Amino acid sequence: MLHDVCCSQTPTRTRNPLFRHRLHNSPSPASVLSLTPSPTTGMIQSAAPGEFSHRCATVPFDSIYNITEDLCRGRFSSVKKCVKKEVPDQIFAAKIIKKRNIQHALNELRIFQLSHKHSNFVSLHQVFDLPTEAIFILEYAKQGDLQLALELEGCLEEIQAIHVTKQVLDAVAFLHDNKIVHLDIKPQNILLMEKWPSTQIKLCDFGLSRVLTNQRLLEMSGTTDFLAPEVVNYEPLTCATDMWNIGVLIYVLVTGHTPFGGATKLDTQNNITHCILDFPSDLFEKISKKCIDLIRKLIVRMPKRRATVHESLKHPWICLSDETTLSNEQIIDSLDEEEEVAEEEIDELTNEIDAQNFN
Repeated sequence: MLHDVCCSQTPTRTRNPLFRHRLHNSPSPASVLSLTPSPTTGMIQSAAPGEFSHRCATVPFDSIYNITEDLCRGRFSSVKKCVKKEVPDQIFAAKIIKKRNIQHALNELRIFQLSHKHSNFVSLHQVFDLPTEAIFILEYAKQGDLQLALELEGCLEEIQAIHVTKQVLDAVAFLHDNKIVHLDIKPQNILLMEKWPSTQIKLCDFGLSRVLTNQRLLEMSGTTDFLAPEVVNYEPLTCATDMWNIGVLIYVLVTGHTPFGGATKLDTQNNITHCILDFPSDLFEKISKKCIDLIRKLIVRMPKRRATVHESLKHPWICLSDETTLSNEQIIDSLDEEEEVAEEEIDELTNEIDAQNFN
């Protein structure tokens, strides 16, 4: 077993496969309240007068769309599948955000205004501004999210994980270059744009995202298994927080298991803050050393010591995303051969230096 120790205490750990929070007893589409906007008194235009007026529809939601089913529900919003009445084969996702979460809605809308320039983000088609809620009409991914692929496959082949991670890094690089942190990178927020095993993905859900300023950013939210130590400890968040998330994501993609899973949420948080990272041989026996190396560079207790997004994009493991003709086995063999050659070169150089010193 490979073992990285970041502190002296040993956490209590269980091996937890990633799981999905499913909707149970969801209201039927027919029971959803009428979504008729009042443009002059909408919550978005009241909170940010004029800023998004060009984005907001001036007709009722239910005059254009029919809601057909519930997709998911989170802490700050719910997402429903909807179709255009006049063109039923045009399908969208309607994200409904309640008024009490107006700041989340404004943050998300501001980020959408930037992210449309990048191909690895879901696109925003329309906004309905209501007195008690806002509705974002978003691009719909009919193939679902990456968590569905994990449930189907157990874990991804390493070459698939490389392709997915490269696109996530590209998207996150765009955010970080614009001083935005996502803060909720996980398989459920990575959408499959084509039928699996195609690995074309888009990143979604800016509900927890923030624009970095000179003020310290403190947040205690996110999915427990993916929380960075600074989130658990209520310490300032930075771009490095996203990089921890990506490290956990890679671990999950290649094994189907979370690195810090505990029997309870508190156990998991303790495991995260202790930051003892294991690579069990039964999970990582067929995983390349370069993959493990990148995970080790990302899942690091001190944020300043984590690899940045641009450093990660240059990592040898990620650079293999361009090798579309190689099989998974060839990818792993290639990576490990490079590692062995590098180790041999270091040994030869060390022997030369020792010989010179001896003489």
